[in-house]
Amino acid sequence: MAVILKLTGVACIGLGLAWTLCYMYFGRYELSLVFVGLMGVGVLALHRSKRSNGSSLLLVAHGILAVICAISWIDAPIAWVPRSVHLFLLPLAAGAAFTFEPRERYGSLIFPLVCLGAFTAFAVGALDPLAPNVSPPLEVRVWGVRLNTTTSMLLLAGIFAIYRIDTGKRLRMERELGRAVRNGEIEVHYQPQVRYSGIVSGAEALIRWRHPSGELLSPDAFIDLAEESALICEIGLEVLRQACQTLSHWSSDPRTQALRLAVNISPVQLLDDSLVSSVSSIIRESGIDPTLLEFELTESALATRSSTVIERMKALESTGVSWALDDFGTGYSSLATLRTLPVRKLKIDRQFLIEATRQESAQRLLGKIIEISHVMGLKPLAEGVETPEQRELLIGLGCDHFQGYLFAQPMPRGELHAWLDTQQLPRTSPRL
Repeated sequence: MAVILKLTGVACIGLGLAWTLCYMYFGRYELSLVFVGLMGVGVLALHRSKRSNGSSLLLVAHGILAVICAISWIDAPIAWVPRSVHLFLLPLAAGAAFTFEPRERYGSLIFPLVCLGAFTAFAVGALDPLAPNVSPPLEVRVWGVRLNTTTSMLLLAGIFAIYRIDTGKRLRMERELGRAVRNGEIEVHYQPQVRYSGIVSGAEALIRWRHPSGELLSPDAFIDLAEESALICEIGLEVLRQACQTLSHWSSDPRTQALRLAVNISPVQLLDDSLVSSVSSIIRESGIDPTLLEFELTESALATRSSTVIERMKALESTGVSWALDDFGTGYSSLATLRTLPVRKLKIDRQFLIEATRQESAQRLLGKIIEISHVMGLKPLAEGVETPEQRELLIGLGCDHFQGYLFAQPMPRGELHAWLDTQQLPRTSPRL
């Protein structure tokens, strides 16, 4: 997205400046205003390239669409000079189709179709009768056809090249990721979870990938690809195996045998028919107490096929494990849906905590979320706690279970064991 936005920004500013100066030279100031707008869109694209998100791309894309349609409306064919500005609708459509993920239906499908529809309308002259009689000078139109055709095709070729390079990288990473489990490249780091009293209740197992290059990759770099390719099913089970090994190790030490361990479950995994039997087999082979194992599921998993998801959650709960709803408040679940889930803990997204330290209204909202969890008989756990002030705020609002850098960063199992040696640990198995 960053590359597409930068390419768009440079092209819009360059073309806009060139045509603005051209029309000012010929004294056609009314036409130069449209291209000033094109430069404005280019500046917006460069500014938004720092964020590189879907909303930035859509905002810029709609700005470009509006400018192209306005210029194409004026750019009606005259004599033997054809219309040419509408050709820029082709790279615009391709850029959106290639950049947005398939699940982002508007950006990847609807917007490109709108662009192609507009291109067709201008190409067949459907709007020519409505065009204003303000055509640029003929000599400008002649050069414009050459420049616009060449530039639009170069942009289209550039977008195809970027897409090909990106696709090649994704395919290479997918092949490498497919070998990651067999090559022992999947690592699990652990971030402790702490009670108000300072007693460590357990930890969350967090996946890392030791890439063949030696770089340790965080989930943001590969989880989406793993879910799209269904490799997450194999990878998720490997994380569970390592987590169960950790629980088995803890069970042999009286100081750590009451600690709980949370493992993330992907929505894609829950749609796998073999998940329940695979999880049951891993738990049985490891010999752990399943009541010390907690599965975490994000709210986004409930967006589609929620009935199947809930059915699998209940089937896994029957093995003895418990469930927590991760990133609560950022997804799709209503309170009515929440009541049907076999969930015993709510993990409050860190963004609520960040905003609560800045705005009083956000603080009240955070308090209501914690209150709702208590009313529904669920235990709240706040993620992303980084300062003593945030901890005190949460305690005042009724939340006494935390996870975040204030207590410890995610760490390998060896470092975690050394860290646990310095902490207060539960004497008996804690209740949820």
